[in-house]
Amino acid sequence: MELVAERVGRLCRQAAGEQLRQHADRYGAADVLDRIAVAVAQGRLDHRLEEDLDRLDDAFARHGIDGLTTGVRGFEAWLGGGGHPTVVAWGCPSPLPCPRAVPEGDGDRPVCGLTGVPFGQRRIVL
Repeated sequence: MELVAERVGRLCRQAAGEQLRQHADRYGAADVLDRIAVAVAQGRLDHRLEEDLDRLDDAFARHGIDGLTTGVRGFEAWLGGGGHPTVVAWGCPSPLPCPRAVPEGDGDRPVCGLTGVPFGQRRIVL
């Protein structure tokens, strides 16, 4: 379900403001977006959520917006070596959090665009 969490994180980043909701309404996928928001609020990362993410992607793709929750893949070489530097960041507030994180000193405390819950503070090992 790690991929589902990544997809939710990508969607969450795009959910700030009303544009995602407006497009979902226009594309007939508002009910799907609502089910996704409920699943995220409940901390549910399951096949039903994955299927709804697929449905949302399909609805947006039919209107020219591809990869809404899947994005593009990248590759980064493993740096290896010793030590584990960390940063403090605001992290997703879901009981099973998506990977979204915002540096702590980067403005006001963010709020989840899907659930409206403020982010919590967490330490991330780099």
